Amino acid sequence: MTTVDISYAEGWDAGTRRPYRSLSAAEARRRDEAGEPYVVIHREPGRAEPVEVYLVAWSDHHVGHWMYDESGRRTREFDLRLLEPGRLFLRQVVERRYATPDQPDRARDAWRTTLNLTPGEKAECIVEEQGDTGSSRHGRQDLPEAQWWIPREAFGVGTADGQDESPASAPDEPGQGQESPASLWRAPRPYRPEFDVQELLRPGNRFACDTFVTESDGEVTVDRVEEITTLRVPSGRLVVADPLTGTPRELTERIPPGEYPLQTAVLVGEGDYYGEPFPVTEEPLIRLLISDEPAVTWELGLGEGEDPRLLLDGHAYGFGTDAAQGSFADASGWDTLSAAYRRHFDGDGDDGVEEVRNGTLRVADEKTGGDLVTFCTDGDGTWSVWLGRAASGDVVSAVVVTGWLSDYRPL
Repeated sequence: MTTVDISYAEGWDAGTRRPYRSLSAAEARRRDEAGEPYVVIHREPGRAEPVEVYLVAWSDHHVGHWMYDESGRRTREFDLRLLEPGRLFLRQVVERRYATPDQPDRARDAWRTTLNLTPGEKAECIVEEQGDTGSSRHGRQDLPEAQWWIPREAFGVGTADGQDESPASAPDEPGQGQESPASLWRAPRPYRPEFDVQELLRPGNRFACDTFVTESDGEVTVDRVEEITTLRVPSGRLVVADPLTGTPRELTERIPPGEYPLQTAVLVGEGDYYGEPFPVTEEPLIRLLISDEPAVTWELGLGEGEDPRLLLDGHAYGFGTDAAQGSFADASGWDTLSAAYRRHFDGDGDDGVEEVRNGTLRVADEKTGGDLVTFCTDGDGTWSVWLGRAASGDVVSAVVVTGWLSDYRPL
């Protein structure tokens, strides 16, 4: 068996491979019990680089496990999620092989295989022999369930008895009295907009916008919030999905049955194309207004079976589209409403379909009393739904950002 030295720290600087603010085992145990993040570092005597690092963040339902080679390069990264009180789910494994001794840690062109796991599904396996710089092979495979779940007690300070005399940080150690380095590890975070989406709904707010600008930044101002039409939701069950797919993505959040306005934010300004100014009009979001109460918090709208604890860093749930469109609809009439829309799209009939504005269609189902209203997005892919809550906790709006939010920078 290999002997390893075990130490603890508040954080781990992935860039320098050094601990950030070392802890004694007793301090690490306190953080463990409080759910505060900390790291466990394993080193072999005489070896400069760590053997492995455990990154523990119980309050974020996460444990990371990184394995290093003798050159200080990550060879395996395990992402585990605390989905049950006593065990963790193996969400992702990334393995890298380095072709030459001088390839840097996580080199873009290093051989890489990624295993993505989701409870109840076959594992997705991605092989990239040249990393990001080449082609990839995708496949699915069955893994024994015993490999997916790992006991919680296998991780953390409790696995290293007898280490309570580990020293705290020395006065000159990186992290003491210094700002956190940019490369400091943090637990994975789902995607969130960089600014409050409501800022796009406040007339007079200004944004830098380079969507249609080549040589210099343009500027747009929120001119108005325009009502498009109304949406009847008699069941209180809301679907936000591409009506061409025929597959509803029903939100788990219920709203009071009723008829609600659908609105868009209209932003106007002037762009520049090689010195020639031109007018710009943008409509970067659509909102279902459920109540006039202001939203004070925003959260990701979830569908059935979606668990935010499983989201990888920077990822979010949403509805998929291959036609750059989506729709709001009453769930109880979805089958009828989406079928009518597809017939219209295919040129086979217009029953119950009306155009309420350019690019926006409204489909009515008089049997259920529900509606479907379409909207356009800036492209194919996955588009998230954001729910705004009032101070009371009630949902007051459902928003889809239909443009590329990164193109807008508040001024």
